[in-house]
Amino acid sequence: MVSPGLDVRTFLALAVFLVVMALVIARPRGLNEAWPAVGGAAALLALGLLTLGDLAAVARETSGVLVFLAGMMVVSTIAEMAGVFTWAASYAAGASGGSGRRLLVNIFLLGALVTALLSLDVTVLILTPVVYATAVALRINPLPYLYACTFVANTGSLVFPMSNLTNLLVVDRLGLPFWRFAATMALPNLVAVAVNIAIFLWLFRDHLPGRLPRAARSAADPDQPRRPFFRHAAAVLALVLVGLFVSGLAERPLWPAALAGAAVLILVARAAGVPGTRAIRGVSWPLFLFVWGMAAVVRGIEHTGLTQGLAHVVFSHPARPLFTVAVTGGAAAVGANVFNNIPMTLVMLAVLATAPRSLVGTVVAATLIGVNIGPALTPVGSLATIIWLSLVRRQGVDVPALEYLRVGAITVPAVLAAALATLALEGGFR
Repeated sequence: MVSPGLDVRTFLALAVFLVVMALVIARPRGLNEAWPAVGGAAALLALGLLTLGDLAAVARETSGVLVFLAGMMVVSTIAEMAGVFTWAASYAAGASGGSGRRLLVNIFLLGALVTALLSLDVTVLILTPVVYATAVALRINPLPYLYACTFVANTGSLVFPMSNLTNLLVVDRLGLPFWRFAATMALPNLVAVAVNIAIFLWLFRDHLPGRLPRAARSAADPDQPRRPFFRHAAAVLALVLVGLFVSGLAERPLWPAALAGAAVLILVARAAGVPGTRAIRGVSWPLFLFVWGMAAVVRGIEHTGLTQGLAHVVFSHPARPLFTVAVTGGAAAVGANVFNNIPMTLVMLAVLATAPRSLVGTVVAATLIGVNIGPALTPVGSLATIIWLSLVRRQGVDVPALEYLRVGAITVPAVLAAALATLALEGGFR
């Protein structure tokens, strides 16, 4: 029997969590997501549901992920300054052969590559304005191509640990080997992107020009690849990616390669006359407080046993792996759209801690499919989508919430089901 004291603690923890998430989603007066998360951690500390030791432990657990994230943000920002991504978009446009449908496919493939190697946030932040400029230069409707930027950022973020912050959090907490993660998630990632492309080709069939009205080119400077800043930045970026793969395959932390690459690229930028402070400003510093604060809040609700109910539902039929995959992925996707995908990932990590040994691999993979693909259903499911909406509106493109929900409702369930079915056939991490 549960004691009244525990009931009160549970109620208080849940109330704090719901208030924090309401503020994160609503963002009254432009409130940054970090402050409700930090405030929630402070509230739980004041209520005795967290200790200073908990806060320090959460900081230790997330430090490697956040240092890696900071390094990759600097790397991506300087690569953008050097014109690497503009050149890549120009190449994708040129390879379309004058076909509007092929251009959409090429943007998906480029977005999937950038997402896999650098992260979904880089895809949204950097590719969105570049794709918009390309569409304007070609005098075509930019909306289908802009939708491709945000959807591929979410659906294509399964394959490597660095592809999504959710992956990093899970891999770092559970100590999953890089190669096992990639080997398991590669096929669901490929299927998700392929299904997403097919749906978009059908969904936007009346908005894609059969032939592009102008020669397929963007506003990129043709002399850009010959400039020293471009060549040096591209070379260091390639070395960083090699370093990440070598570190991952050797089962070493990823953050040293990212941090070293950031330091070298700052020197490259300074040599090109670009102040290093511009790259530092490209780092979204409040994101680190948000992750730490939400991890602390979830630690608090974990102490009250709130996550045990969800664990009971997920693991109620251990002999039926297909049921476990569907329930885990579905619950993670729904939670990501209600609470945002980062908090839901942290909640699911608490659930995974109670998983039967035989099911751990399956539920980890299903969770990541749910929190990576699922959030594309609504405009507030992931931080990447929220950032994308602000970027496209800054370009003067109106994306009504109901129109986004229509696209999400048609696309996400099919993509999610295809990825989960592929995972079920694979059998999860082995």
